[in-house]
Amino acid sequence: MTTTARPVIALFLPDVANEYQEMVRDDVARAAARAGLDFVSHTAGNSVMAQLQQLFGWLHGPDAGRTRGLVVMPVLQTALDRVIREGARAGLPWAFIQRRPDKLDALRAEFPEVPLFIVMPDQREIGAIQARQLRALLPRGGTVLCVQGQAASSPAQARLAGLKQGLEGSTVAIAAVLDGNWTSEDAEKAAADWLFLMLRAGRHNVDLVACHSDEMATGVKKALAVAAEKLQRPEVARIPVTGCDGHPQVGRKLVDEGALAATIVVPSTGAPAVDQLLKAIATRQIPPAELILHVSSYPDERALAARPR
Repeated sequence: MTTTARPVIALFLPDVANEYQEMVRDDVARAAARAGLDFVSHTAGNSVMAQLQQLFGWLHGPDAGRTRGLVVMPVLQTALDRVIREGARAGLPWAFIQRRPDKLDALRAEFPEVPLFIVMPDQREIGAIQARQLRALLPRGGTVLCVQGQAASSPAQARLAGLKQGLEGSTVAIAAVLDGNWTSEDAEKAAADWLFLMLRAGRHNVDLVACHSDEMATGVKKALAVAAEKLQRPEVARIPVTGCDGHPQVGRKLVDEGALAATIVVPSTGAPAVDQLLKAIATRQIPPAELILHVSSYPDERALAARPR
């Protein structure tokens, strides 16, 4: 007697050590289980080449024939069109999360009957919320250091654009924008290098550090503590830091403990991506190119504005 293997959802992430991506992985696993599907997860160690090898390996591997759909958070939005095209030729649906592949529109036109779409938070609104948080935290104005995610990535660019637009006409100024590469370690190094150079030379006073992720914010907190000790300026360690992602056990917890001044709650894109894939397959209707998820401030923006200064 032979048993037929169940259909599978295959997930490809840049780095599951990241708390947000870990949340996405768990979310996809639960969504697949609810639908009675198997689930397989891959992580690329933030390597574009490793992710490409994983994707091509899957398409040519033993499980390709039972694939119900692929959920992919690209390491970078470039370089995926060849592997996407190969999968689409085989009729495999693709759901991208967070980062939009550069040639998604062209691929949708080339394969109009294959679901190819992206699920992502409202990246520009994240920047706009961050701008409103800074205005509330610095009601008399001030100077902000911004630590963005990987500068070449579309989420980081959209968040920075939303932040800059939201600060127009205010008395809050951005002193510099550093590339934290979405990691605590890289954010810590970038912030430490900038702080030692600028504060030691007396070129800038920083009133707040705004980060594109809670993970990078934790690295910045370490850099501030080290700079305060080495420069004999204890006030540097007390510079407020804001983050983004709002994981209940990370960002929101750090805000509740007073370690972060604020964060932005970004919902998992995992289950919405799986649900959209399965709906497209069941209805045989191609979903829109983008599904944008709502984001929100933590604490609530009104509560943040009402805090005593």
